[in-house]
Amino acid sequence: MSRTGKNINTIFIHCTAGYSGLDGLKKHWKSLGWNSPGYHLLVDLEGEIIEVTPFANYSNGVKGHNTNSINIAYIGGVDPKNVTKALDSRTPEQKEGLLKAIEKAINWVVKTGGSKANLKIMGHRDVSPDKNGNGVIDSFERIKECPSFDAIPEYKNLLK
Repeated sequence: MSRTGKNINTIFIHCTAGYSGLDGLKKHWKSLGWNSPGYHLLVDLEGEIIEVTPFANYSNGVKGHNTNSINIAYIGGVDPKNVTKALDSRTPEQKEGLLKAIEKAINWVVKTGGSKANLKIMGHRDVSPDKNGNGVIDSFERIKECPSFDAIPEYKNLLK
């Protein structure tokens, strides 16, 4: 399935919640019965950007948002000694790799007819419901911790 930047309004940042790498992720997605991978780009521990699927294809990153989003993940996001505990485990190289991956996604959106002004960058957790109606997704409202850091303020300047 092919799409252009005109269809994209969100770049979601994810963590893999483990350290198995792309092969482990592919096995996990297959076990879920997914026909598409969960991410477009994956940033490994050394900060290298791995293309999992082209931006023109859909990925299964955020239920209900896959037709209008790009999904980027970094390996980790959990304590290596206790993978049930969320942790911002990004290496300096991963932080740099994530910036480059986001810039790559923004450039593709604009190059293929989309608008930088219409984009948002947010974490997967930021689509959790605001149950108390205060306009903020509080930590107790999150359906998951992914990406284990607050992506909205960290990347807001990339859209200026």
